[in-house]
Formats: sequence, C-alpha cells, structure tokens
Amino acid sequence: MRNSYIKRLLPLSALTFLAGCAVVGPDYSAPALPLLQFPASFDQASTGLSPEAVEVQWWQTFADPMLTGLVQQALSANHDIAIAAMRLEEAKALLRENRQGYLPSGGSILRYENNRRSQTETPFDQPRRIESYRTAVDAAWEIDLFGRVQRSVEAARAHAGSREALLRQVQAGVAATVAATWFELRGIETELVLVADIRHNQQQSLRLVERMVMAGSASEFDRLRAEALLRNVEVAVPELEQRRSVAINALALLVGEAPQTFTVPTIKPVAKTLAIRTIAVGDPTGLLSRRADIAAAERNLAAATARIGVETAGLYPEIQVQGSIGFVAGGLDSLTGASTLSGIFGPSIRWSFLDIGRVRARIAASEAQSKAALFIYDQTILRALQETDNAFKAYITAGETLGLRLLEATANTAAADLARMRFTAGEGVYLDVLEAERSDFASRRALTIARTNQQLAVVSIYKALGGGWEVCTQQQNDCSGANAAANFNFLK
Repeated sequence: MRNSYIKRLLPLSALTFLAGCAVVGPDYSAPALPLLQFPASFDQASTGLSPEAVEVQWWQTFADPMLTGLVQQALSANHDIAIAAMRLEEAKALLRENRQGYLPSGGSILRYENNRRSQTETPFDQPRRIESYRTAVDAAWEIDLFGRVQRSVEAARAHAGSREALLRQVQAGVAATVAATWFELRGIETELVLVADIRHNQQQSLRLVERMVMAGSASEFDRLRAEALLRNVEVAVPELEQRRSVAINALALLVGEAPQTFTVPTIKPVAKTLAIRTIAVGDPTGLLSRRADIAAAERNLAAATARIGVETAGLYPEIQVQGSIGFVAGGLDSLTGASTLSGIFGPSIRWSFLDIGRVRARIAASEAQSKAALFIYDQTILRALQETDNAFKAYITAGETLGLRLLEATANTAAADLARMRFTAGEGVYLDVLEAERSDFASRRALTIARTNQQLAVVSIYKALGGGWEVCTQQQNDCSGANAAANFNFLK
C-alpha cells in the first residue's frame, strides 16, 4: 500500500519541482538610459535657476494662502483624481485575481439526477428509473510548469504600477492647473481694476474737452476723439468679464464644485514683481524619479514584456492536478454512508497543438507591443527633457519681457502725464494727449499680462519637473479626489 502511494506522488512531486524551473518568455530588466543623449545636468546659464532639490509643495513658494487652500481642496475633491484612483483600485483587484492562479480552484457540488432509461437500454432485472444523489468537493490546481501564471502576475503587477504612476501624474497635473488658473484669474482681476482706473481718467478727460469745446478752445473733432478713446477702454470690459467667468468656472471644476455655487476666494492685488527669485530645478536624473509619466511608461514596458511570456506559455502543455471527493447514493438517507464514498485524483494534460500558428502570431504581436512600449518609454523621457527646457526658456523670456514692459509702461505713463499738463497749459494739440493716453493704456495692460505670464512660466517649470504628487504619499494629506476614499469604502 505504501509503495502504491509513493508511485502516485512521484509524478506530482516531479511536476511541482519543475514548475519553477521552466518559466518561458524574457525576464524584464529596466532599460538603460542612452548615455550619449541623456544630459548630466540642465543648462542653467541664466539666473533664477539652481540645481538644488525641487520643492515638493512648490505652490507654497508663492506665499499665497488662497492658492494653497485651493490646491489642497482640489487634491481631495477633484473628479479626475478620483477616476484615476478608482482605476488604480481596479488594477489592484485584477492583480489579486491573477495571484489566485497559484492556488487551487473549485468548490462544492450537490446534484440530484432522475434518469429514466428505455426498455432497450435497461439491463435484465434492473429498474428503468434511477435516482441518484451526489455531494462532493471538486478542486483543480494548475501546475505552473512553464510560468503562464507567474508571467500573468508580473503583467498585472506592472499594470497596477502604471495605474499608480498615472494617478500621481493626474495629482501633479491638477495642482499645476489650479495654480495656472488661479494666476490667470488674478491677472484678469488686475486688468479689470486697471481698466476701471483708466476709464475714470478718460471720463475726466472727456468732460474736460467738452468744457473746452463749449469755451471755444477745442473743436468737436477733439471731443469725438476723446469719446472714441473712452469707448476703446470700455470695450475691454465685456471680454475681460467673459474670461473671468471662464476662469472661475474652470477653478470650480478643478476643486469639485458646481460653478453656480462656487465662491471665489478673495483675490489680492498682483505685486509689481514676482516674489520668487531662484527656482530649484534639480538635475535630469531626479526628473526621472519625479515625472510620473516616465514611471508609467516604464511599468507599461514591464507589463508588455511579461505578456510575451504569457503568450509563449501557450506553446506548451497546460498541466493540472484535479481531484474530487464526495458521496453518491440512491437516497438522501444513505448519502453519508461509508459505502457511498467516491473520489478521483490525478493529473490532466491539455495541449492545443493545433493552435500553434495562432499562438505564434500572438507572441509576435506581444513582442511588437513590447518594442513599441520601449520606444514610448524613450519618447517620454525625451519629451520630459523637451518640456523642461521649453519651460526654462519661457521663464527667462517672461522675466526679460516683464522688465522691458515695466520700462515701457513707466515711460508711457510719464509721457501721458506730460501731454495732459502741456495741453492744459495751452501748449501742443489734443491729438498728442490722445496718442499718449492710448499708448499708456496699451502698455499698462501689457505690463499686467507680462506679470501674469511670468507667474505662469514658473508654474510651467514645476509642471514640467513633475513634482507635487509627493505630498500625497504622506498620510495626513487627503489626495483621494472627490472624497473618493469615503465613497469607495461605502461601495465595498
């Protein structure tokens, strides 16, 4: 009897030993960087950029409590973040499902059969009607001899890692979009205040010209030109109001609120100069660890590589150990008797050798997908370097433009004041006043826009650097989006 059990267990033991020794498909290793193309450091020849470590909560460097509050609200209530978080949960659940492939599958069964045989097929002296009851526990365990289950788990784990990286990308993107929208809104508000101030000055100028026309010291032509300049200033208000409404609605969507009920925080006047003087940008190597899209591309490459092994396993037999133990009887009263005990145990081999052509085609497709994933990974790194370089240059340009716009506005304001003083003193013509005031209005608006563009350039740098999501790794920060943590627990 003992030798009989040993003979039965030897084949199973051999298969179990081989299960970890014949994993097919390529083993994944992270791709090496192209050293000839990957820079060792950023080009920081200009002032305002330093190789120091990037600030994690970069929005706090603006010293704007309103902005900080909006970013925190968006990270906890934004719907795009919630969608990305749920997709990560989905990927984790699929990973748990794939891990079950290492374990036996099966369950219990309770079956009743009532079989009525024909006269011809009924043996002599046997009843034509047969009733049977069967209760059993069936189980099957796939011996992962060629690594199909292992590669499936590897692919699912890499896919979950990609979803986690994409969640981080959305979190960082939402923080940057909130900051950009907030600065755009502040710039619009500043323009509205500027237009209101210039409008007041133009109204005073028009009244002055009207009095001079009545006194005979100015012509109707001068009055019409003054009125035209006033209307030119007033026409900017509807367009600014419309842009303001769009910015507010965009901000409401980002923080997860309806535009009709969203309350805009109090906006302080924009400072004449930007408080940030030096921006820490780190180095390209640090960029690889911060940019979530690079991490997602690398995980997608790992998943594509593992799927090659999954498809390659289809070339080989699938081996399972199946078993069943239970009771079979003709009635419920005798179902648990020792004489009704039945069982089956043994391996089964299934090999779809006629589908080899299809399997090889799927392997070729998986290999092509893996190569494409590698190119996507390289392209993602190159795009990250491109975006950071563009952001650096845009910041430099914005600073230079702001300086020139400040000089231009100062000169035009002084020229407008001088033109009004000369005209009031009876020197010159009113056309000089109109031209000077028109230039003053245009340059002051351009200065306001240049200040906004400089702030947006700073946001673009931090967005290109890919930072900000790190705060979500800290337990005290809620970055679930749309309060998804509470909702997800409810769904569970």
